[in-house]
Amino acid sequence: MNRELKKEQTRVRIKEAAMSLFAEQSYESTTIEQIVKLAGVAKGTFFNYFSSKDDLICDLQGLFVIEEIVKLKDKGGPLIPKMQLIIFELMQQFPLNKQLTRALFQAILGSEKALDKHRKLIADLKDAIIPLVESGQECGELRKEIPAADITQIALHTYFGTLILWSMDEDEEKLNEHMVVTFDLFFKGIVS
Repeated sequence: MNRELKKEQTRVRIKEAAMSLFAEQSYESTTIEQIVKLAGVAKGTFFNYFSSKDDLICDLQGLFVIEEIVKLKDKGGPLIPKMQLIIFELMQQFPLNKQLTRALFQAILGSEKALDKHRKLIADLKDAIIPLVESGQECGELRKEIPAADITQIALHTYFGTLILWSMDEDEEKLNEHMVVTFDLFFKGIVS
């Protein structure tokens, strides 16, 4: 087995172990020690792939969204309800509290390595979303006068803007409530 394939398999094992533990006992209750034990790797190996548990959750969120978007390409029917479902599932799969969200942004913005990794993730997200938006434009569901790349960029601004503003707000409203309202307005702006 070549080295790159082995590295990718190790990375996948770590992610799968983390997802399993997060689902079973929550993100906050899961330790890196539990993740590496379940993945069958040394603690040092974890840090070869991820700088922290926060870094890992960012990676998992991006992977989840990309996989769900790729699945949508082959499904018929209106695009907007399917996109709303992905956002809802993201909120359910990776529940965030305000403190964790702020920590995630600090981790992303705190080092060039983390920032570069996040830039790559954003580029991968764009590459997955743009063809979906283009198909929505071709079938007449989405406005054609706005380039698909611009709609995609605005969608990402909407998501991350909502996330960061919610994390700084003192109210007790849940993130999914903020996302529902914000994306409802966003979708109304791009529908034909």
